[in-house]
Amino acid sequence: MIVRSMPTPNPSDRGPVAGADRVDVGSLTTVPSDLTVTPLRQDAARNRAKILAAARAAFDEEGVDVGVETIAHRAGVGVGTLYRRFPTKELLIEAVIEEVLGSVLAAAREALDNESAANGFAHYLRTVGELQFEHAGCLARLWNDSAGDVRSQIEVATRSLLGRAQAAGAVRQDLVYEDVIVLFWSLRGVIEATSSVSPHAWLRHLELLLISLAPHDRPLDHPPLTAGEVVRARSAVAHHDHAKPALRV
Repeated sequence: MIVRSMPTPNPSDRGPVAGADRVDVGSLTTVPSDLTVTPLRQDAARNRAKILAAARAAFDEEGVDVGVETIAHRAGVGVGTLYRRFPTKELLIEAVIEEVLGSVLAAAREALDNESAANGFAHYLRTVGELQFEHAGCLARLWNDSAGDVRSQIEVATRSLLGRAQAAGAVRQDLVYEDVIVLFWSLRGVIEATSSVSPHAWLRHLELLLISLAPHDRPLDHPPLTAGEVVRARSAVAHHDHAKPALRV
């Protein structure tokens, strides 16, 4: 038997070099990591936004003791998806409160941009009242004793607003930051007591408060709360709220 050797190919007869104008098949089966992660992140972000929106609406209507099943149903997601975004209901409540506090901070900054110190201060108080009214179901948590960067920024901005208003002669000189906090607490009480029977009753209460804040020669007979007393009062309110029946889950 004759074994014939295969002729050695001439490089010039091979045609285009492999890979010069062809896409490596392996590269088609490996999807870049940013293409696989980004859609998942976008979907997770959308679900988180839907859950937060549903929670805000549910809390506003029914309070923070509403069940997570109701929130998930309103958001159009499963309970499992809700818990992946917020492992506990408490974290979900905190996220909603953080958003409301963000709106308070935005209102304070907008008031600081107002050319009129008097109008800016009054508009800020009214906006905070509106936020409390709109989110009445969260009031127990809004002014509690929890710390946070947003709360600290709100305090700084509120003190600046008060100082501007006093410098402009728009409010009493003996008014202090702690008085403003008590003012917010009083609005909460009026809103909780009257919102179901007279939704706008808090506005009259705010008008009375604004009139009482106007400059006056007669000094107040009683001292304001100290910073420490405000902290202890917040803690007492938080303890009272937590002592209520456990949240539904």
